[in-house]
Amino acid sequence: MQVLIAGGGYAGLQTAMVLESLMRGKRECKIILVDKREYHTLLPSLPEIISKRGFSIIYYSDILKNRNIEFIHAEIKEISLDDKTALVVNDPTYTKRLDYDFLVLSLGSRPFIPNIPGMNKYAYFFNSIEDAELIATALQNMDGEKKVVIGGAGATGVELAGEIATLRSIKPQSSSKEVVLISANLLNGFPNEAIKWAKIYLDSLGVRLLIGREYSIVEIRSNSVRLKNDSEVNNTLFIWTGGVIATPFLKQIGLKIGEKGRVLVNNYLQPEGRNDIFVIGDSALILDNLGQPLPTNAYFAKEHGKVAAYNIYAKINGLQLRKFSPSDPASTFAISIGSEFAISRISGLDLFGHSASNLKKVIKLKYLNEIGGVSLAGKEYSRF
Repeated sequence: MQVLIAGGGYAGLQTAMVLESLMRGKRECKIILVDKREYHTLLPSLPEIISKRGFSIIYYSDILKNRNIEFIHAEIKEISLDDKTALVVNDPTYTKRLDYDFLVLSLGSRPFIPNIPGMNKYAYFFNSIEDAELIATALQNMDGEKKVVIGGAGATGVELAGEIATLRSIKPQSSSKEVVLISANLLNGFPNEAIKWAKIYLDSLGVRLLIGREYSIVEIRSNSVRLKNDSEVNNTLFIWTGGVIATPFLKQIGLKIGEKGRVLVNNYLQPEGRNDIFVIGDSALILDNLGQPLPTNAYFAKEHGKVAAYNIYAKINGLQLRKFSPSDPASTFAISIGSEFAISRISGLDLFGHSASNLKKVIKLKYLNEIGGVSLAGKEYSRF
């Protein structure tokens, strides 16, 4: 029995570890985890790269060293759903075709790039550690009079604006750099109380908020951003955080695609007509009780991974499959706005300020402990 897991993000890694634990001492099951990077990225911690506080990567060799999981550092180039094979490639000297009995697709996402003139040419994106490093370097080298403009005020945009503004406040030489956050909505879908506190704290950091449809971005230029209301923000470094879409590879291999390129799955996280495949994380289109797509975040990705792992275990052992029952997206979140302030809701408890910031740090340490033990939680990894 061979299980191939494509992608080692929060969902894929959780699937591998939970399945390995379930199958331990039982029927033989080979678990193969394939990822194009050698490290697992802690996406919620990416803004911390900007101010060099904390770390955002952990090597799979450290995570999996005591587990019966084979890791292959390679990129999946082809998948034949009918033949149940996958071609993985690392460099010209490493090409391997893998068979599988069960396939888990957790291939992450890429930035959603709207058709706005100048976006591809002039914008910085924020979806990987490489992106974070590029932005950190650009911020270090930019003219002190230049404005940092962030397009998109979801959780990522708010966290990034808070991080840059906090960095500005603690470095006097950078004090003239204005941070501007532009979006139709601020933290759309989050509770009103959380939105209120985010606005208050961003205001206190000096972040200029341009929130409303009249501020829609219509053009990005080399040194300015033009808005729908005919106003213009000049002397800018522009960063786009306006959402993500799934990889086009999912459509290329023949799966049915829905909104934002994601695969529409059933309650068991399986695509239409494919009982041997599970699609999870940013790759999956999962609808809530009102028929609306669930957002993509680390919390849901981990829950997908647990359900997918159990369902593979159940199919191997002839047991009843388990449904994924999504909770309210607004019921669990933690958003940092700089190093000392956060807004959070955990188990019905709302926290704002320093206590919420500490809670988010605890959540990160708890996750590190879950995937690698206390020793892993104490290690520092950084590429910048």
